[in-house]
Amino acid sequence: MNLVGDPIGLQELKKMKNERKDFLRFLITEAKTSFSRSAQFKGADGREWRLTYDGTKGELRVEPAEQEPDRL
Repeated sequence: MNLVGDPIGLQELKKMKNERKDFLRFLITEAKTSFSRSAQFKGADGREWRLTYDGTKGELRVEPAEQEPDRL
């Protein structure tokens, strides 16, 4: 399976692989099995990322998570 996307997000996943391997497995499983085919996580610096699974290409894409506007 290929990992593609934002270089900073990919670095965050590599850090997670070394520090929190169980959580990384959970994220991958969540991205593969959820209805949206994605999972969100926070990096060490607090930035939010989205991991999206594309089954046709056999790849996981990492990109910055879209921020929802604050609701009043």
